[in-house]
Amino acid sequence: MKLQPSVSRGALLAALALLSVSILAASEGAHGAAAEAGSAVPTTAAAGDDAEAIIFERQQIMQQLAKDSETLGGIVAGSQPRDQLAKVTRALADGAKDSLGSFRDKVPGGRSKPEVWSNNADFMKRMEDFARNSEAMAKAGESGNMAGVTALMIDALPCKQCHDLYREPKKPT
Repeated sequence: MKLQPSVSRGALLAALALLSVSILAASEGAHGAAAEAGSAVPTTAAAGDDAEAIIFERQQIMQQLAKDSETLGGIVAGSQPRDQLAKVTRALADGAKDSLGSFRDKVPGGRSKPEVWSNNADFMKRMEDFARNSEAMAKAGESGNMAGVTALMIDALPCKQCHDLYREPKKPT
């Protein structure tokens, strides 16, 4: 399938999200994550399928960030090709920026804890720091500066620190 140049990445993701949500809703007979929100969560302009599409896109961004972080770890460890450094650090910076944007609409659900919304100022500051620090790491990666990337990784990829506070653990399957 060839996409028309006028089709944006966001529109494509939204369409994919709505299709996936429809399939999940049909198979589960409910709206899943959005129904788990609870009464202490702030209201949002997004509702129903729109909320689920936002949650789905947020989850896809986070899953890609996890894959890119794993690849970067392999590059730093020497088990992945070093020539991928610029590409992977850029992907992480872009993903960090996308993840920040995905939380601007206050849409509860997925694995986000209620504290994302009740302590939103701290959460958003952490997300902004993530985007800013990963951008600095990408610039080091794009210049081929492995030592610079390594020095910036902890501040640029604060995944665990944020997830410990703001993400629910995976449910056992």
